[in-house]
Amino acid sequence: MAAGDFLEVYTEPDYWDCIATCYFIDTAHNILEYLEKIYEILKPGGYWINLGPLLYHFADMHGEESIEISYSELRRVILELGFTILNEKTDVSSTYTQNPRSMLQYRYDCVFFTCQKPFVDTS
Repeated sequence: MAAGDFLEVYTEPDYWDCIATCYFIDTAHNILEYLEKIYEILKPGGYWINLGPLLYHFADMHGEESIEISYSELRRVILELGFTILNEKTDVSSTYTQNPRSMLQYRYDCVFFTCQKPFVDTS
């Protein structure tokens, strides 16, 4: 893991065997750029595992760009990029950084999926 902007820090194409994103992809100003970057830096045959909601952190911030798509649109883009969805669960209930003894509890409806970037065609 490295500190900094995801799009600027991870630049080596076909480098990673697996990328796990947990409560992450909706932190983008432009989620489409995150999806393209994940595809770019995964090795052919590599896996992308995701868990998280689509809250879009910049949605209500004045002066901030925010592309906010539904999960059905996100799913379509994932497939159009070339990923194969290996498994997928929607409406996964999850918590995030909380004190289990507190009376204040947050629950998120998340999507969990595993995708694979196709192997390079050698024919």
